[in-house]
Amino acid sequence: MKKRLAQLLSALALAGTILPPCLFFAGMLTLAAVQPWMLGAAVLWFVATPFWMEHKATD
Repeated sequence: MKKRLAQLLSALALAGTILPPCLFFAGMLTLAAVQPWMLGAAVLWFVATPFWMEHKATD
């Protein structure tokens, strides 16, 4: 259950780093509005992703 929640949060955060620049390019958002959304989404992605990504030791 926790893994699925972390995956969902990661996907939403990834969308949060892609969608605002697209809206800015389309003229629907200002740069001042895009920056906090992207910062928050990036932080959320870096926090949530390690909880569901598996890393196997090579030793």
